[in-house]
Amino acid sequence: MLEKTNHKIAPKEVVNALLTLYRQGRFDDILSRSSQLIKEYPQTFILHNIMGEISFEKGHIEVAIEHFHKVIELHPHDPHGYNNLGAALINISNYQEAKSNLEKAIKLKPDYAEAYNNMGIILKDQGKYEKAIEAYNKALSIEPDYAEAYNNMGIILKDQGKYEKAIEAYNKALSIKPDYAEVYWNLHGISKSISEAKKWIKQCLKVDPDHLKAKLTISALQFYEGNKSEFNKLLKSTLKEHPYIRSFAWAFSLPELPLLHFDRWALFDQMIKMSDKDRPFYEFGVWRGEAFKYLIKTFKKGYGFDTFEGLPEDWHNVKAGTYSSDGNIPKVDGGEFIVGKFEDTLPSFFAETRPMASIINFDADLYSSTICALNFAKPVIDKHTILIFDEFIINQDWEKDEYKALEEFCAKNHFTYEVIAISFFTKQVAVRLFGI
Repeated sequence: MLEKTNHKIAPKEVVNALLTLYRQGRFDDILSRSSQLIKEYPQTFILHNIMGEISFEKGHIEVAIEHFHKVIELHPHDPHGYNNLGAALINISNYQEAKSNLEKAIKLKPDYAEAYNNMGIILKDQGKYEKAIEAYNKALSIEPDYAEAYNNMGIILKDQGKYEKAIEAYNKALSIKPDYAEVYWNLHGISKSISEAKKWIKQCLKVDPDHLKAKLTISALQFYEGNKSEFNKLLKSTLKEHPYIRSFAWAFSLPELPLLHFDRWALFDQMIKMSDKDRPFYEFGVWRGEAFKYLIKTFKKGYGFDTFEGLPEDWHNVKAGTYSSDGNIPKVDGGEFIVGKFEDTLPSFFAETRPMASIINFDADLYSSTICALNFAKPVIDKHTILIFDEFIINQDWEKDEYKALEEFCAKNHFTYEVIAISFFTKQVAVRLFGI
């Protein structure tokens, strides 16, 4: 009798009740019953799909993946299960499996706009910007009022420095969905001033008062303006260990507040102005060469170091091999690229005398790669060299990565450093060393 019960499919009235709760956003009510429901009706694919989507919304990605796998097992010809699984896998940077599932979704449903949008997210995360835009355009050709696709397209255009087109895409998203909080959040990342950034973040909070990143960030902007009260409250709250608050606290503990930027290229522009343009630049972690191509416009000569095969080891939850350029080495006039792992290529490269660096861009993410690059690049660094770190703050484990490498490098060599620029939105920090 028990064996039969374990293979029952939930009756229609149970499914409808769950769907009603889901549409009402009463996720906790569903979760409180989930264990018993799945035990009683384990073969109900809709139940697993609802549980997968709730788990996804709450950030329990591995649990969501388990449920979506079950959906596919029970209903292998439903494209939605493959799409949902693909979206969940994107969140753990398992792009290969995510892409495979999205392709299955599209094969089953060729006009599946959401699957094309998710495919665009994968391509964007892999640095394949033009192909990502093609995917978003395909989604929009199927569903012209797809606000998320416009938002995602805006992100790519912003990353490429195409601000007018990015703003146009964001505005299209807002014309479709005026209460789209994430668009207002993204617009603050194009701001040129604290007042402009605050305007967008306040709009974000107006439509979504619980937008955590916005709530935390506005306290930092107020701190820059001299109002420290909101940030000090957060320091005493349960959010004090949040990576944003830890990042802000580190920045605010510095002897002087560094220049604050919101956009990656604006920070680069400011550092270029402050640099010695008669020197070349160096970049550790080239990927698809976006930053390299930007810097070469000014410095004319640059040295880039990368395996071009992705991360050499896991980076917390990001798997080794992520951020691969598929072995493609950028072709850039004035660029010299040294291919291989840093520990293999840097000893021989720096065995020869190399020109002093104007700027060094560290975009290898990993502690191990960054400390290796710092140690070997020491002969080309002096008090005029500007070091830019691409993933220095904001991440969950930022203190274990580039920050740790810089601290260790300075302690070992009895150097100190001055932070001259920072971006909470892009996670960048730029420094100069003293005592070198």
